Amino acid sequence: MTDQKFRRARTDEQREVRRTQILDVTRQLIIESRVRDVSLNEIARQVGLAKSNVLRYFGSREAILLVLLDREYEGWVGDCVDQLSGSTDHDVAQVAEVLARTVAARPLLCELLSCATTVLEHNVTVEEVLAFKPSMAAHMARLLDAVVVATGSSALAESDRGLLLTGLHAMIAELWSLAHPAPVLVEAAALDPRVFGGLDDVEGTLAASLTMLLRGALR
Repeated sequence: MTDQKFRRARTDEQREVRRTQILDVTRQLIIESRVRDVSLNEIARQVGLAKSNVLRYFGSREAILLVLLDREYEGWVGDCVDQLSGSTDHDVAQVAEVLARTVAARPLLCELLSCATTVLEHNVTVEEVLAFKPSMAAHMARLLDAVVVATGSSALAESDRGLLLTGLHAMIAELWSLAHPAPVLVEAAALDPRVFGGLDDVEGTLAASLTMLLRGALR
């Protein structure tokens, strides 16, 4: 796509096509590297546009990432609801395994969650935050409802729902980061076994951690 063609996008449909192209390119760049390595300049170069034209559709790199996070989270919740909807034995460990397995299958979501509060929610406008937060809240509410039903628990208090989500997101973010250590840590661990060189089993560790979290929250 050339910059000249980009300027011809004048209808709502054409503008949505351009936004989708930018999101798709950004998604692929993050999958191939990490959020910290993906710049707005690189996104624009890969799409084939001037940076100023990308900014016509998203106010910043972080604004693009927020939209990606919202869409990836929605997809994950859909996966969880589908797999938990048939659960009748109310086994907390099995619910935790579903959560862990489905999120581990979405590395882009794990990567975005790991830097959501420290990177993604910075350098964005109030309007972008107001579009992002209610949408994410709806996804989270749907996820918690599915977990409560699948575990056979009574409705969680609002404060407990918030704490459960905080713990869930914190575990995903921390374990994903541990599974992708800085190269210097890997090198140091090879020289000294006392240095932690990275986590090998994200899904298994997350399932075990979530089992403890859910049992405590739903007791």
